Amino acid sequence: MANSCTPQAPSAQDMEGNRDPGVATQGSMGPLKKQTSSATEISRSTDSQITNEAGGRSQLFGSRLLTAEQDVFEHNAWDHVEPDDEYAKYAEQQIRLHHEHPVPVEKREIYNTTPAAFWDNFYTNNQNKFFKDRHWLRIEFAELFEWTNNRKSADKGDMNASSTQPSAESSKFQIMEVGCGAGNAVFPLLEDVNDPRLFVYACDYSSIAVDVVKTSKAYDQHRCAAFVWDLASTALPSNVVPGSIDIMLMVFVFSALHPSQWKQAVANAYQLLKPGGVLLFRDYGRNDLAQLRFKRSRLLEENLYIRGDGTRVYFFTNEELAEIFGSLFEIEQNAIDRRLLINRKRELKIPWVILNDAGGAFAMGAIGGGTWHYIKGARNSPYGERFRGGLTAMRARGPIIGGNFAVWGGMFSTFECVLKGLRQKEDPWNTIGSGAITGGMLAARGGWKAASVSAVFGGVLLALIEGVGIAMNRTFAQQPPPMMLPPPAQ
Repeated sequence: MANSCTPQAPSAQDMEGNRDPGVATQGSMGPLKKQTSSATEISRSTDSQITNEAGGRSQLFGSRLLTAEQDVFEHNAWDHVEPDDEYAKYAEQQIRLHHEHPVPVEKREIYNTTPAAFWDNFYTNNQNKFFKDRHWLRIEFAELFEWTNNRKSADKGDMNASSTQPSAESSKFQIMEVGCGAGNAVFPLLEDVNDPRLFVYACDYSSIAVDVVKTSKAYDQHRCAAFVWDLASTALPSNVVPGSIDIMLMVFVFSALHPSQWKQAVANAYQLLKPGGVLLFRDYGRNDLAQLRFKRSRLLEENLYIRGDGTRVYFFTNEELAEIFGSLFEIEQNAIDRRLLINRKRELKIPWVILNDAGGAFAMGAIGGGTWHYIKGARNSPYGERFRGGLTAMRARGPIIGGNFAVWGGMFSTFECVLKGLRQKEDPWNTIGSGAITGGMLAARGGWKAASVSAVFGGVLLALIEGVGIAMNRTFAQQPPPMMLPPPAQ
């Protein structure tokens, strides 16, 4: 879905997952600035060509439409796929679970008072190895590139298509990325655009992330300036002239802010953009799978979550974005990119999950049991025959144990899938119940007493495993990074 309007003032852009590409322009409170999105409204007419008239770009993202269910495994992703009833029920169930088990009250303050510390910890651990370079910017935010012909990706004879051009009084075209992270957007941009007029400001409120950018071999201080700055700060960055930025890029950064900081962040963006400047925006959409996959004790506030590393993330709607940016920006485009992701290699559906679990259990039993019987066979063989004796025992017993494990794993997975379908829930009780049923079924030939004992044993064993997993998750995932005390006053 893509919505656009005539720019009266600046514009704002986009979410991902249920991801919302939106464009905004600056409103009547100031000179013309706009927030825009590279998303285009998709026509379902079979003979229409999907293009962007201003840029002459064809086959933009959003053009792969799933028209026949049997074709679902033909591609890795499909665009504009509306969530079905099953997904809606799953979303409702998960959101209810989140509200029933929010972040404990005593732990909430640390996440809101020191958010930069968690990102510092994240980049200390991951450096530049976590996120992939965002080469997709050429397609979805072509405004970053189309102001110049002097770029590697330009087609022969390509003309400057964008209306966003360097002003006559300025020899520079200035782009600013807020929340630059490890430079996964900045460096691909600098690599592609060779125009000497380009200068990129890259800021992040994590000092560690900025250090990662500055120490990269791709960092060129003559074309880029990386610095620490909080988008929600009450002070503008000292090294950026207000009203000088041609394009501002915000990719998965606004969601890291607390809702109380949105107003200040939007005001800062407005002041930094020049008249007619463009804000490109992309972030998480409401009921994105990333939101629904959160477990217990992750909901900080309404639609605001904390990840396992303590970083915050908010999930937006189109209406919220329009309200957030609409006071200062004119929204040129505000759309949701609904994308269905497919695992083509495994084509995992419930029957395949069962077979996959059975195969994994067989491999585990065969390897573990084979190793055990190899050692046992070697120890029981006479000197000089131990290697051969170990192999003989491993060949004889390894496959049998693997088969036993496969039967257990296949039955367990089958019962777990059945319980998920009957209860319409995905929680530890499915695992515990499946363990009990599997244990009872495997011992059924010994009578109801043996089956009962085996069922209790299976349920208790799986409950212990689940309990240990939950305890470890709560212990390690929510521990805040060590905080440095401020230096003593002089």
